[in-house]
Amino acid sequence: MHYLRKVEAFAVDPTESHVYATTIGGQLICLDADDLRVVSEVHAHAGQVPSVTVHPSLPLLATLAVDYTISIWDRSNPAALKKMQTIPLRAIKLDGYEYATSFPLSCPIAFHPRSQKLLTHNASGALCEIAFDGSTWSPLWAVGLFNDDPNTAYDIDYVRYLIDGEQVFASTFGGHLAVLDPKTSMKPLLTWRYGRRTIHCAEHWKGTEYLLASDTRRVIRFDVSGKKEPLVGPGMFRDHVEQIALNKSSGRVFATSFDRTILEIDPETCTSKGVAADLPFKLRWIHSFEKDPDSLLVQCRNGGVYKTNLGGKKTFVFKDTPNALWTAVHTAPNELTLAGEGPDMLRIVTTGVDPTTQESTFSSTWTRIEATRGSYAKRMVVHEPTSAIVQGRSDGEILLIADGKARRLVKLGSPVRDLTTNEDNLYLVTEDGCAYRLSIEDGSVKARYQTVEEPLWSLAYNAERNILAVCEREGKLHLLDGTSLECKFSVDDTWAPKRMKWRDADRLVVGRGDELYQLDVRLGTMSCVVPHLGNTIEDFDWDKEGRYVAVCNYVRSIHLFEADTWNALGAIDFDLDTPKGVVWLDRDRVPGAHPYELVAFGRSGVVRHYRVHDDCLHHLGTVNRELSEPIHDDAGVLVRAPKTARQPFRGSRLAGSGSCAVSARWASTGG
Repeated sequence: MHYLRKVEAFAVDPTESHVYATTIGGQLICLDADDLRVVSEVHAHAGQVPSVTVHPSLPLLATLAVDYTISIWDRSNPAALKKMQTIPLRAIKLDGYEYATSFPLSCPIAFHPRSQKLLTHNASGALCEIAFDGSTWSPLWAVGLFNDDPNTAYDIDYVRYLIDGEQVFASTFGGHLAVLDPKTSMKPLLTWRYGRRTIHCAEHWKGTEYLLASDTRRVIRFDVSGKKEPLVGPGMFRDHVEQIALNKSSGRVFATSFDRTILEIDPETCTSKGVAADLPFKLRWIHSFEKDPDSLLVQCRNGGVYKTNLGGKKTFVFKDTPNALWTAVHTAPNELTLAGEGPDMLRIVTTGVDPTTQESTFSSTWTRIEATRGSYAKRMVVHEPTSAIVQGRSDGEILLIADGKARRLVKLGSPVRDLTTNEDNLYLVTEDGCAYRLSIEDGSVKARYQTVEEPLWSLAYNAERNILAVCEREGKLHLLDGTSLECKFSVDDTWAPKRMKWRDADRLVVGRGDELYQLDVRLGTMSCVVPHLGNTIEDFDWDKEGRYVAVCNYVRSIHLFEADTWNALGAIDFDLDTPKGVVWLDRDRVPGAHPYELVAFGRSGVVRHYRVHDDCLHHLGTVNRELSEPIHDDAGVLVRAPKTARQPFRGSRLAGSGSCAVSARWASTGG
């Protein structure tokens, strides 16, 4: 067991006998498709492998890795996979397109249905087609398409040959798509753009129509001939739509999402026919078995592959990774408590310090509480008057934890995204777009606020002003009255605000994708303080003196900034998986402790220790020597008969994606 065995992608062979899975650690693993037992495995790449594809008619498969190589494999004997050749993508040049930097975790690779050719991108993000024969290879063409201006270009996330193999489809992280004839690749036959968010796949439906999965939470039906207008469905999911699978035998269509659900989709209307299954973490790749239409194979971002039967048969799981950590709180000056996947909590205590080196020593202890094994703790906070830990979970449960025992305060009908407390109240936001003020005594609802279009992702409470700030996944930041939860004013154009915190009574810092913005409520201004760190900002925290700010992001980095000026001081890698939180250690935790140390933690289940020295971050090692007991079974898998469709949010307007602007409603509040 190790986090490097986290499955990043899979592909199923045409006979549906074997599953080929790739990992964050660079492995290629062949699984038996019936029960997901390991048939064979090889180390495939010097980097994680976010994409794998199987040739439709030849005994070949290809893997695409973050090291910018493609490997071609002979799969004629699944028990002994043989690498035939490696194709270095950095060797494919395109004059005039060097400014486009390829996003390393994108996964554009597809075989031609009949020939030894494939589609991918080069290391600069250009679309290209490559011919290969098992020993040699050559680029047939490369074209840079997706640039809005000379200084901006968008990398490709998905490619495929269209149903006849004579045309090419490609889509980007910026919502673009293009249809090309390879013989005239410089002049696309058709281009379109929707929503400025990633289009992840194009699943063939019928004729020239394909079903697209979009990060705008929508399924789109698209005619690649250009004869019909695109049909854009409503926002059915609470997060990105990732992949779509059509079962040709049954005619059923399924879609996965980062909101942990599989929906059955009506391809005529691009609406939901209901939830087919829930799984424990966000989902991406999916396959619907033609030989058993009730069986779905899905990749879960907890590192597992799940084979789930909608008819109620046994669920099979391949998962060889520890449980993730999502949230942490100070429970004493020398003590941190962390939680995440499953019912386990990690207690880390600073036990001493070397007076010469100032190196701290730690003890770590795992405890199990009464919580659903297939859910995870999204956020925790300490209720100061009682010292109880309040935990909000992905199954909607709010737990009060004291002396190692958990008591359910309330269970809501939607996953909890964020929470905080004051003396009498618990404030929280949920994925169905609700903000609550609950009694900390009995969980009764004292006030409630509902968004119109978007899930709520984060909150922050300002006690001095009695303001609760809540932020939509994509849309608006609202400042609510802390008692009534009446909206006082709003800020437009937020996106992926995974964390926000009040710096003081007047300044709120909020994530917006891969940037940090600061709202000054006295002046009514919103300004960018940290630009473009990559993908999304997961968490940030000030040290006790307010001298430094540490920021972690989805592309596995910890960044250090000077708090007063927001000057960037440096960055350091976390590990090979995504960090989810950063917490400064208390400078008074033990006598002689170094005053500027922090820990970071995340999906790997590992807590890493850092020190600031010379305005740089230095990695001091791992804090927890033992990982939690992994959940390797079907915990968290719930198969549901789709009876009623998941209803879209009220309203269907797609939130804008321009620069941040304070709403005109601010003027009427007087600041």
